Amino acid sequence: MDKNANERQSDGVEFCIIPEFHNNKIYFYCSEYALFWNSIETVGDFNKTLDIILKERIIPATLDEIADNDLIHYIDTVKEYDTDTKK
Repeated sequence: MDKNANERQSDGVEFCIIPEFHNNKIYFYCSEYALFWNSIETVGDFNKTLDIILKERIIPATLDEIADNDLIHYIDTVKEYDTDTKK
């Protein structure tokens, strides 16, 4: 738990899919530090971040995808994205 997150106005991590990996796995992205993790258990551990350089955009995981991966109970805040405009 990050006790200083509110002071930094951190959104925590976002549940996302990385299309160029072609695996439909949910990854966890922290926009504040521009870091990725591959499991919820390692989120926040800077020694376990993924060393990747993306060529394509990430896309947000849907609530269905999050629920299918048994991660729904980790959701604290929901953001709405317009997938047509990528915003």
